[in-house]
Amino acid sequence: MDGVQPQIAVITYNTPHRKTQDVLHGLKAKGYQKVKIYALPFVKRENPFQPIYQHRPSKAIPVPIEVYADHFGYAFDRTTADTLHEQLTKDHADFVIIAGAGLLPDELVINHKIINTHPGFLPKTRGLDSLKWAITKGVEIGVTTHFVDTEADAGFLIEQQVVPIYSNDTFHSVAQRQYEMEIEMLVNSIELIPTLTEFPSLATTAYEATRRMPKSVEVHLMEAFKTYKEQFKMD
Repeated sequence: MDGVQPQIAVITYNTPHRKTQDVLHGLKAKGYQKVKIYALPFVKRENPFQPIYQHRPSKAIPVPIEVYADHFGYAFDRTTADTLHEQLTKDHADFVIIAGAGLLPDELVINHKIINTHPGFLPKTRGLDSLKWAITKGVEIGVTTHFVDTEADAGFLIEQQVVPIYSNDTFHSVAQRQYEMEIEMLVNSIELIPTLTEFPSLATTAYEATRRMPKSVEVHLMEAFKTYKEQFKMD
């Protein structure tokens, strides 16, 4: 890429992680060279939630994240939620993007402009399982990039796009399209942000954040998708 290279910080987990790998591929394809990966401890749940319909790509290339970084020629550092603020301050990152992380400390999001991508059209679909809830509620399926703040899935808008729906789509083809848009929009935000002058607030009391979709609701998801597709399809 032409011009001065920005310093990009990527927050992720200290384990092979599919979304992180896809984001790194996108950054490398764009020609970004000054990238540093900050790996948070990954805490495995004892009884992870098992949905009826898995809709997020989960299979990562089984290569340690520090080795992955080395192969890409990117810097790497281990971190914790308590030390990340100090590390980002010391390293003077121009852009900080989340490729994988849980809730971050308030100190971190207050002092750094951290970019996140959410698989939903904020603020209508906040919280978990946004794709599934959008289908059930009959609202736009979308993707939002935003600067995070202390409120989950709020902050300040960078970009939103609606995920197109076609007559030959399945639930899983839509889920894959949405995921691919998430990666593309997150990577593209580095070029987009300097061209923008306003970042509208996404804070609202009109929409509550959702939890994992209960299986009593999810069992009817494919039926709801058929109705949704008829309403929103583009062809």
